[in-house]
Amino acid sequence: MIKLAFFIVSEYLTQIIMENDFLKSSSNVSSRFYDWEFDLICSEQKKDVNMWLNLAEMFDDPILELCCGSGRITIPLSEKGFKITALDNSAEMLQLLKEKTNENIEIIESDMTSFHLEKKYRFAFISYSSFQQLLSKKEQIKCLKNIHKHLKNGGVLGIDINPCICEEPDVLTKTHLYTAWFPPNNSTVSMFTSHKIDRKNGIKHWQDTYVEIDKKGNETVYQNHVSLKECNHNYMINILEECGFTIIDIFGDFKEGQVTKNSNNIIYLSGKKLI
Repeated sequence: MIKLAFFIVSEYLTQIIMENDFLKSSSNVSSRFYDWEFDLICSEQKKDVNMWLNLAEMFDDPILELCCGSGRITIPLSEKGFKITALDNSAEMLQLLKEKTNENIEIIESDMTSFHLEKKYRFAFISYSSFQQLLSKKEQIKCLKNIHKHLKNGGVLGIDINPCICEEPDVLTKTHLYTAWFPPNNSTVSMFTSHKIDRKNGIKHWQDTYVEIDKKGNETVYQNHVSLKECNHNYMINILEECGFTIIDIFGDFKEGQVTKNSNNIIYLSGKKLI
């Protein structure tokens, strides 16, 4: 009976999407649902906060966080007393951060390939596969060289990479991922995801669709597009070396364990070489 009900709801929501996709699309859908959705479905990824706190203790501030988003890691670091510059190119995500900010946080709206700041940092990091949003090696090199320029001598860069980006089938048709209560709007949100993998360039393109139904039964459909580039182990070591970094350590999980074939996250710590 439960399976039948789920099927009926899923079919009904799919029909809503087919009828409304062309009507509603939102560029700030990420900021609308991000904090809520992350807590809902990212139980493993949220364990990274303690790792970044430990690394901040090791390498000290000032800290530069690139792709800080709404401050999921920024806020815990700042509450421990670390001085941190939080950089992101999304005004909507930074607005969420501004609503939580404190005196230890400097907020910068900029792209991670082209930012220019007056200070230099002891520690910089990019969490949650965000480096992989740069879809060409040229962009990635530009980013890494810019970070290198903003680090103090002996400064350290940490990058969290998802090594499994392109391990799934080439195409996933629109699939229901979850339906859950959305407290901020007293509404229900159903999320559908689909993807296509560009094997030639090693890029995975997602399209996520959110159907929000309020307590009056009104429906709004939002769409969000995300693309990530595959960065395998040898690629990361080579590109970091090419951009003036020396590998210090590599973790295969957020407990700073060894890399294994089952590692869903690989964290690269690299020190600035003088070039």
